[in-house]
Amino acid sequence: MRKTITNVMATTGLAIVVLSVFINLLGFDLYFSRTALLIFAANIVIHLGLLVTSKFESKYLALEVFIDIAYTTAVLVIFGIAFDWFGATPVIFLVAMAAAIHLIAVFLNIAHFREETNAINKLLKKRDKNRGLQEKEV
Repeated sequence: MRKTITNVMATTGLAIVVLSVFINLLGFDLYFSRTALLIFAANIVIHLGLLVTSKFESKYLALEVFIDIAYTTAVLVIFGIAFDWFGATPVIFLVAMAAAIHLIAVFLNIAHFREETNAINKLLKKRDKNRGLQEKEV
């Protein structure tokens, strides 16, 4: 559950940053307090859905990524329709934001997995070295 809360908070922050970039690029001026809370709510829904989709594995990574992006986009479109986001942000930008946020998260996960793999490999080498010393003593 802690990981889910952390993920929700992280993607909320990423969404706010990406939204700010798009708004600045387009020259729009928005009042953020309501929007930030709606983005937070959308991210809760997104992450709960991604928890469900993560239970189903496919041998095709591209299919899993596509399903995740499609689900994320669907939630954003539903929230956009419900809360009139499309007056300020066209649908295509929401789709681009969803894809960008998801890809950033994937790259962050890859970096995290590399760090974990390196740490595990170091522990295994240390264990193997200690086993070798123990065998020589016997």
